[in-house]
Amino acid sequence: MEVSSESTDRQWSVSLIQTKMIAPRLPPGCVQRPVLLKRLCKRPARSITVVTAPAGFGKTTLLAGWCEALSEQKHPVAWLSLDGEDDDPQQFGAYLVAAFARASAEISSQAQQILNNDPLTPIRTVISLLLNGIAASGRRVFLVLDDADRLTAKPVLAITSRLLRYAPENLHILLGARGEPALMVGQFRAPEELVRIDVDDLRFSIADAQAFFDRKGAVLLDRTSIELLNEATEGWVAGLQLASLALREVGDAARVASNLIGAGSGIDSYLNDTVLAHLPRPMLKFLLYTSILERLAPALCDAIMGEGSGSGGKIDWLERHSVFIRPLDETRNWYRYHALLSDALRRRLLRQMPQQVPLLHRRASHWFAGARLWPEAVRHALAAGDLEQAAQWVENCATDMLERGELYTLLGWIGKLPPDVIKGRLRLRMPKAWALVFSIQPDAASREIDAVTNEFRPECRKDSRVLEEAALAEINAVSALIATMVEESERALELGCAAQASMAPTAPWVQRCAQYAQLFGLMHAGRFDLIREIRDAVGERVEQSQEPDYSDMFRRSSFGVAAFVHGDLSESRRIFEAMFHRIEKAWGHSSSCATWAASCLAAIYYECNELPEAREMIAGRTTIALESSPLTGLMRHILCAARLLWRDGQTGSALAILEDGRQAAVSRRWLRLKLALDAETVRLLLADGNLAQARQIADELGKSVPILCEGRTGCAVDAWTSYCLLQARVLIAGDRADDAIQLLTPLLDNLAATGRRYSEVVVSLLFSCALAQCGASEKALGAFERTLCMGRASGMINSFVDEGQPVRALLQRFRQVSGDVSNVETAYADRLLTAFDAFGNSPAASPMHVEAVPMSPDVLSAREFEVLKHVARGLSNKEIGRSLKLAPETVKWHLKNIFEKLDVSSRIEAVQRVFGLGVEEDRSAM
Repeated sequence: MEVSSESTDRQWSVSLIQTKMIAPRLPPGCVQRPVLLKRLCKRPARSITVVTAPAGFGKTTLLAGWCEALSEQKHPVAWLSLDGEDDDPQQFGAYLVAAFARASAEISSQAQQILNNDPLTPIRTVISLLLNGIAASGRRVFLVLDDADRLTAKPVLAITSRLLRYAPENLHILLGARGEPALMVGQFRAPEELVRIDVDDLRFSIADAQAFFDRKGAVLLDRTSIELLNEATEGWVAGLQLASLALREVGDAARVASNLIGAGSGIDSYLNDTVLAHLPRPMLKFLLYTSILERLAPALCDAIMGEGSGSGGKIDWLERHSVFIRPLDETRNWYRYHALLSDALRRRLLRQMPQQVPLLHRRASHWFAGARLWPEAVRHALAAGDLEQAAQWVENCATDMLERGELYTLLGWIGKLPPDVIKGRLRLRMPKAWALVFSIQPDAASREIDAVTNEFRPECRKDSRVLEEAALAEINAVSALIATMVEESERALELGCAAQASMAPTAPWVQRCAQYAQLFGLMHAGRFDLIREIRDAVGERVEQSQEPDYSDMFRRSSFGVAAFVHGDLSESRRIFEAMFHRIEKAWGHSSSCATWAASCLAAIYYECNELPEAREMIAGRTTIALESSPLTGLMRHILCAARLLWRDGQTGSALAILEDGRQAAVSRRWLRLKLALDAETVRLLLADGNLAQARQIADELGKSVPILCEGRTGCAVDAWTSYCLLQARVLIAGDRADDAIQLLTPLLDNLAATGRRYSEVVVSLLFSCALAQCGASEKALGAFERTLCMGRASGMINSFVDEGQPVRALLQRFRQVSGDVSNVETAYADRLLTAFDAFGNSPAASPMHVEAVPMSPDVLSAREFEVLKHVARGLSNKEIGRSLKLAPETVKWHLKNIFEKLDVSSRIEAVQRVFGLGVEEDRSAM
């Protein structure tokens, strides 16, 4: 794929420097290294090559030459030059995808699609899609990471480790480094798959040195002189380059060789004596001033040196005279100095002209800003100490970055600015708040909005009243969205309505986010009539909009969730199917938004007893759901996945995935999600005959939940519903059905009053079973008939089936009483009985194949393996701690190590990777 070095096409991120993804051009007269190239050609399949040597030994030249040879053979080659600022995992992942996109659009298409449109998709998923694209290409693919030793940030190292560990057979990775990379590459490959090229391999032989001086052609040298110079430099190619420059002035090889001995340790002095001292003063000044740049362009250098300085001619002169400069692209728009020269020049500049350094960085910053190359504009402004200007550059592109989804990069840039510089900059603070919200950091977003609100004083601002109202509308919108994330539905409704009522102009996506919050509040207030009015008003525009948009998807999902809660499964299905297919087409199968829609669809398919379709929606999406889904999407995903596992006879795995969801709920303080998962855990424990443990959970929750939820409105109604279901199940299992009836009666009235028909059916089923257990058979049948009527209207199947024998007995009694009467209720009852029979007689679905990790000492320790066996039984951290006599924090520490070693992010992933599915042991033996 041909892309210009500074393409402004929207496929490229504003925060990516394109020349980092271009292999440096080989210098004229470059000495070929046939022995090393032949060695590279013989690399085994799926190998890693590490080229390690200090600066000046030709690592990059060797790798660039190899890339050129591979490209001539039509192999896709991705190149990425790394630096110390590659510390943001999201941006690093974007660089990887963009580098492969330059090599082959086909390889990177799915990963690029998600990066362009869905920034919330975990970067691990993006890397997985990239690896899948490489594997599917059927071609030998190469990746070069130059200066890999500069990677030090743990999140970025984790991404690179994943890349190395799971590289397909056709991906070959080459690492260039001055020292041993922090990646510990030896752990990813067998010894025969790891190729190392070090300083001794890179040293020039006599033949290499002969070829080098022959191609320079400046001074004719005999064999003895070449041997002398090569011995003095110990085959260090940078030293030979210095020697060739010195020979122009001295002409005596022996004298040059004598001076070269030890030059590597005193490079600044030797460069000064050999190179810099012989340059014309204007040229030396040019080198010193432009040494602050990571890359050079004639126009950029003119901006630093002053107009009319003829920088293009100076760069040409340096290149012709081989003064350690190299073009970065084919069109020779960009250049860079050799690291040895640039480091020496910067040290000299700081010694001799320290007062000039801030001015030079300032000039560079303004030029980069004018070219809209924001990363370098910000970097140089910070280096100049010009914090206000750096803030201005970030402010200029903040909204664009937000709309492109570059949330983490934006937050990283803002994080480099001192608080006093950010203060008062509304156009910087608001994008920061939005970025925090969209990256699921509601607490930090709330603190930011509180600070902005405190600073926002209309009487102190010179802006127009229209701007003040627009800012207030946006503050209300983002605050409303925060309220949805922290489950404050009444506040979300109030703020969402306030934002929408404003007549001030705001971006369409801001208005849609405000409406999403309004819909969230209306749903939890039971105002489904108003939701339908809004849906009817905007429905056509939602359906016909050309491109999916995050705020559009938020709003669309609200209509689907509201229909589900209200018991209109067919309408919810229609909305989510349309949403899913549209997102999957535009953003890809594995995007976070597609996962959200798929999770809600899976819940609908499961309820309608379409189990293959539900499994298809769940498969491969658990990690994405755990890391990026909002509360409702995550709840639907985990509950559906747990039910499917339970139906397959894998109660331990079902409990493990419920614990994964519970950990996410606790960390995000999502009580509604936690209680829903607690209720399902209790249901599974009771189905497994484990009343004691179920009762223990109920007793622990009984100490806190009533205080938090009983008698409250909004989201608390759903949390209270889960709690009452949990307690009622334990009461019924303990032969205390009367108490269960007293608990569920007021709950049913509340659910009916607030239009939560789906939950009303589930609670009514349990209520009918409690009545039957108490011997109130007529009341039980009457309650059950009403439940059947509601369930039929909603299209519910498996909520009935999963309650087991008590509901089946009520169904059979209903059919006996109804006799031969044929109507919609009896037909529905027969359909439910058929589903019961199918569940009881069908074998469990075949578990998906998961490759087990070999249990060697360097994978999991004995203690870690023991902990994971307990996880596979579905035990929580507390239960594992009690069983193994470990503190809960120690269990968490072991799990963290297990996840890192297996390169997974959840309990269910770890269990599946090591054991596969279906590991079950007797929990009572614990």
